[in-house]
Amino acid sequence: MKKIFLNKNFSLIFMGSLVSNIGNTFFGSAVGWYVATLLGRGNEIQFGLFMAVGGAVQLILTPFCGVIADRLNKVRIMYLTDFIRGAVVLAAGYLVFQDISVTQTMVVLYSTQVLLAINGALFGPASSSLIPSVVKEEEFQSANSTMSLVGSIQGMVGLLLGAAIYAMFGIGWIFIINGLSFIFSAISEMFITVKEQKKTDLDFTSGLKDLKEGLKYLGTKKGLMQLMYGSLFLNFAFVPLMAVGFPILFNQILGTSLMQYNYVMVSWSVGTFIGAIIIGNLARNLKVFKAAGIGLVMMVVGWIAMTYLIYLILNGQIIYSTFFIWMIIVIFLTGMINMYLNIPLNTAFMKTIEPEYRGRAFSVVGTLSQAAVPLAVFLGGVLLQATDIITLAVSSLAILVVVVIYIFLNKNVTGFLRRLDQEQEADKEAPIQDLEPVLEQ
Repeated sequence: MKKIFLNKNFSLIFMGSLVSNIGNTFFGSAVGWYVATLLGRGNEIQFGLFMAVGGAVQLILTPFCGVIADRLNKVRIMYLTDFIRGAVVLAAGYLVFQDISVTQTMVVLYSTQVLLAINGALFGPASSSLIPSVVKEEEFQSANSTMSLVGSIQGMVGLLLGAAIYAMFGIGWIFIINGLSFIFSAISEMFITVKEQKKTDLDFTSGLKDLKEGLKYLGTKKGLMQLMYGSLFLNFAFVPLMAVGFPILFNQILGTSLMQYNYVMVSWSVGTFIGAIIIGNLARNLKVFKAAGIGLVMMVVGWIAMTYLIYLILNGQIIYSTFFIWMIIVIFLTGMINMYLNIPLNTAFMKTIEPEYRGRAFSVVGTLSQAAVPLAVFLGGVLLQATDIITLAVSSLAILVVVVIYIFLNKNVTGFLRRLDQEQEADKEAPIQDLEPVLEQ
């Protein structure tokens, strides 16, 4: 993994993503907690709507932004969108500092969510599809596992930093620091040097045509689309409890602080961080089919444990400290399992998709896997306001079990995973040849 950082361009992508994502993480956590406190109990629907808006905007735009990423300069897209996000967040922070009303504050927060989502939809496909252009194919696994560390580190540092800043200085400084992190990231990304493919004119007709080609291309990968449908509903299972249920549980029901809530959330990031290191060194020898099977079953076990702990604390059968410790342990282990499941799959996808389709394919895959998230967040708020958090947790668990059974019983999906294993074995046996250099010297 250390060798990959000798690649200047990859290091710049990694550091730029890390800095901006740390700021984004503590921004999202602190603002979500702030809104939950601002709205109070009985407004779970509005809380869910706020948490869903950004995801909905990004979902709609991401496929089209993938087309743009394939046709325009990816590096320029990255640093321009980071500059814009930095300016937007700093402007929002200035307005929040003016001690405006609750209604005005919500307008500022909604507007910020939408603008961040628009630029995030452009940034995502550009950055993810750029990585295969700056590393050799035999380094894909190392690059993929290293980028997985970004999510883990941003969670560990961003969540705790956000809780500390929120407690000491208030919500205004959250905006300022996050805005500066975007600008710092943009400056570093300006130094990435990549030999871009020949560009063609971009217009609405060609954009739709390329998007259709991306969908058609993915359709030729038998079993991949069905796996993406499964991923869609897996998010439908995970998101309502994590994005809506947990903030309301800790903020309104248990009455804890943001720091205590974030300690629980950090345990997920620590788990994914350790998991990424371990799996990053072992993933070349892991079977994709086996990793998917074991990972999904263990996810179900982890979700059962979380649901049971919530039941125990709300029924007074355990004290808060016991609940707190065991919830941290369970979420930590679930984070490790997530890496065991995701890293081999992501690397296999990266090798499966041809370079000229990567921007379109990555954006379509990302859209399908995330399509349920905004609706799931909103419906999580609706269900939580109409019933209780136990019902929300059990409903999420039921969806998870159904999806896991669907994936195991779908012959196209299992066949696709087994073919990935066969291709990986063939790659091991074939002599490694250097790729033609793609970086500017």
